[in-house]
Amino acid sequence: MDPENAILVSLLIHVPAVVTWIAFAAVEAAVLVIPELANGHRARVMRALRWPTLFLILVIMVTGVWQTIDNPFQTVTSWETLEHLRETTTYGFALFVKHIFVVATFALSILIRFPLAGRLLQRAEADGAEATIGFIPLAVWLNVAACLATIVATTRMTVSLH
Repeated sequence: MDPENAILVSLLIHVPAVVTWIAFAAVEAAVLVIPELANGHRARVMRALRWPTLFLILVIMVTGVWQTIDNPFQTVTSWETLEHLRETTTYGFALFVKHIFVVATFALSILIRFPLAGRLLQRAEADGAEATIGFIPLAVWLNVAACLATIVATTRMTVSLH
């Protein structure tokens, strides 16, 4: 497969995976603001996203690394060439910032969907309607913010290409 087709295939996989990722964060935010929903149901929705989350991280990482290596400015072959890209182009700096927010949303999503939702579900099953939601709202809104910041950085990368 020639390089142009390879990057197109990568984008055709990467973009829907990222859109799905952002949709998961939006679902968690929506689940938080529905007043009639019991906390146990909120936890079940969040927990249902945990295995697809791990799959999406794998897909996003593989295709994202591929696109970082084969970017429009220079082929990244080492940390030094990646650093050079960051220091010499707006695209590279925006890519660097984007990666910070991608790591943040990966970490927050794992935190929400595994331990936090799991504990909430246990409390809801034990205490019923009295189960407290804890730090989940803070983590969910930080995750939404990280997703939005990733979109902004990606937009800046795209604008720098024109």
